Amino acid sequence: MSILKRFSATLTSRVDQLVGEIENHDAVVEAGIRDARRAYATAKVRQARLCRDGARLQTRVDALRAQSATWRERAAGCADEERALECLRRAKRAGAEADALADSLREQTSTERRLAADIDALRRRVEGLEQRRGLLRSRAASADATARLAELDTHRGDDLEEIFERWEVRIGEREILSGTCTEDRLADDFEAEEERAELRAELAALKRGEVGHED
Repeated sequence: MSILKRFSATLTSRVDQLVGEIENHDAVVEAGIRDARRAYATAKVRQARLCRDGARLQTRVDALRAQSATWRERAAGCADEERALECLRRAKRAGAEADALADSLREQTSTERRLAADIDALRRRVEGLEQRRGLLRSRAASADATARLAELDTHRGDDLEEIFERWEVRIGEREILSGTCTEDRLADDFEAEEERAELRAELAALKRGEVGHED
């Protein structure tokens, strides 16, 4: 089973268990995302180690191939048959070891490719989880705000309106007692000005009548 399949099975099992035990889905999803990130980081470390091992294997294979070629050259140029045969034996041993390591290298390269695919899938999995979490958080916040507004409108709207009215009445009483009621003072000012204007007009009319009587 690949690391991605193992992670997916473990994550699904854990999320199902946690969802059945608690209602804090945001916390459950956060735990799942942490697991996904941890699995991604673990796979990246493993990939780096495979790359280093593969590089060492490749270096060893290249060295053995070079040794095999060198021993064959020595065998071909050696006049002594026994020594030439020994050179050839060493060339074959080096070649056989190089072939065995080359097989191991091919298997490791195949494993590394599969791991790279798993890592890319894990990366996309983490990004998808984070994106869905952000979307659901936004929807949850919107739904919660709507629910609270509905609650205020249905259950507490009348109570709040009554509280606002009492508050306003109390402020008005304090303004009257302290002489700082802006609306009443403004009305009084207008009324005083209007009364003064009426009196002036009446006075002017009286004066005009007195002048006519004298004539």
